Amino acid sequence: MAEQRVIYDSPSRPPDESLHWKRVLGDSIPKEQELFSTHEELIVAFQSDVYSFNSCTKKESYIKIAFWSCIIGYCEALSTHKDEGRRYSIYPVPLAGIRRLVDEFVELVHSGSAGKQAVSNSVHRSTVQTVSNSIWKRAQNKSQMKDELHANSLYICLCGDLDNKSLDCFGAALLTSMGMNILGFGSLLTLSEDHAYESHYEGDADEETSAAVITDGTVSSDSKAPTYSKRATCEVAIPGNTKESQSKRGREIAATFADLKSTITPETSWLYMADNAVVCDTPGMVLAAMLGNVNCDVEKVKKTSNNDGKPQVVSSALCKIKRDMLWILYDGGHMTKFPFALMELGECEEHFGIERGMKWVEVGDLIRNQDEDENKLGVQTWVLWNEKLFLDAINVSRTAYNDAQVYPYLYAGHYHKDAGRKSPSDEYRLVEALRLYSEASRVASKYKYETKDCMQLMKHMTTVSSLIMKDFLLCPSAGHDNKAVRVWVHRENAVAAATFVLAFYDSLLFWEEKEETNFVEILGLSHKHFLGKLFQYFALDVRVDALAEVYKTEMQHTAHSVITKEEMLYFRQPRSKRLAQNSLLIAALLKEKIVVKEIDIALPSVGSRQRKRARNNQT
Repeated sequence: MAEQRVIYDSPSRPPDESLHWKRVLGDSIPKEQELFSTHEELIVAFQSDVYSFNSCTKKESYIKIAFWSCIIGYCEALSTHKDEGRRYSIYPVPLAGIRRLVDEFVELVHSGSAGKQAVSNSVHRSTVQTVSNSIWKRAQNKSQMKDELHANSLYICLCGDLDNKSLDCFGAALLTSMGMNILGFGSLLTLSEDHAYESHYEGDADEETSAAVITDGTVSSDSKAPTYSKRATCEVAIPGNTKESQSKRGREIAATFADLKSTITPETSWLYMADNAVVCDTPGMVLAAMLGNVNCDVEKVKKTSNNDGKPQVVSSALCKIKRDMLWILYDGGHMTKFPFALMELGECEEHFGIERGMKWVEVGDLIRNQDEDENKLGVQTWVLWNEKLFLDAINVSRTAYNDAQVYPYLYAGHYHKDAGRKSPSDEYRLVEALRLYSEASRVASKYKYETKDCMQLMKHMTTVSSLIMKDFLLCPSAGHDNKAVRVWVHRENAVAAATFVLAFYDSLLFWEEKEETNFVEILGLSHKHFLGKLFQYFALDVRVDALAEVYKTEMQHTAHSVITKEEMLYFRQPRSKRLAQNSLLIAALLKEKIVVKEIDIALPSVGSRQRKRARNNQT
């Protein structure tokens, strides 16, 4: 029996039976013209607002963003509750009630602020602090944001008490930035891969100047961003309403590291990635961030003792809303420098693909091997538009953000992982997925390690190691619940796959060596996804050939920088000293039964001391 990985949820219970409907409307009965009765009506209205940005003031644009944050948050709350009895159909959506909530938010941000004053960094910071404090006071009071799901919208800020939800870091930054722009300040929602904060340009003399010109909902390629002396940052995602929490909001993000006496800085931190952060400098880009953060999952996947997760439950209606709104922003050019939004649209297409996503598009320029001559590179390569979205995300991350993002490689890897399990002819995609996972660990290894800063990053690496075992090295056994060792259809795929499993671990080993400390959980000998245990799933002859490929010095002359049906790639030249050609670890990996000892995996400096002690004991 095929493993069921996703269940699509479409509740039929009418929304007027929900607590959310009652909170939004009270006892009033909405008129027909005050409702979005269908998906189509909702999407048409969204498109109209996106197109209207070119004729709106900044304040008007951000009030519209607040309106859509409220609508999307309301829809998410209706359709994703963990209790099946508290999930409802999304339509109709009560507009009048939503508008009243937006009015409440506008009043909230004005209540504690004197509004726009003379331009100065100190005034901006104090206003950010006031606005964010007002927002946190209005939201559910929780002292931490850990594992807070479906908690990043204006609706949750105002009505989160219904489901006992407060704001997450993205929600806090989104609402603060919205509030600042409504007050007339130039405020930018600023994003790393796992954090959000506020930023602004010091000496922004013209708060109504947009960073790009928008015409008919489309970002003009001729637009020029204003030139400012410096972009300053403000931390706002600090939960709780204590005086200490309130006083920390509005400070430069560097102050966070000073408080912790940390060895990392915003420039070396993965969580902040200040030099490569995504700055949402147009209303359309803010909408893309808002939609990208919509969580369509009904319940969080929980692992069981045999490492199989429960099926992922996804809200059908919410996923379709997210997909169609992201396509509108994509067509308007609002996602051209936003890898996360591109990835999320690609994931929506995986769940509910439309005809457009299944069209074939040429991507030769995106995957061209720049080291090859022009004659060889003239071959066209076609992929589904859905796959192109993931390629675009990787390309934007490399060119616009200094290849500082891990997630584009993970998303693309997950896409190829799922596609590679569909038929034997797609087996090469499994190898491409492993190559992409190895790219993710390579990017991770560029950062300076600090436990709290890299906690989520470490979780992703552990998850990938689990996926490698479960979905690549094992496969469902016919007629049985248990999984069997994968029998690769094409031996070449098995050899290449082994090299990229090694590549994934190579960057993690190198990262530890660079930091001169052990911190990667899956590099522990006792971990169930330790390299030696995973490598044992490959036959000895495959391992021998794989390692022969790894240590070849000649270039791989291929037309593409990715693995295709026509061309295979192999990992070459490890960076980790522990994976040097004649190392103890490599010797262990080449034995019929792999047994790795502590000395084989020890950090080079530690290993040399151990070997010296061993020699002294012998004498």
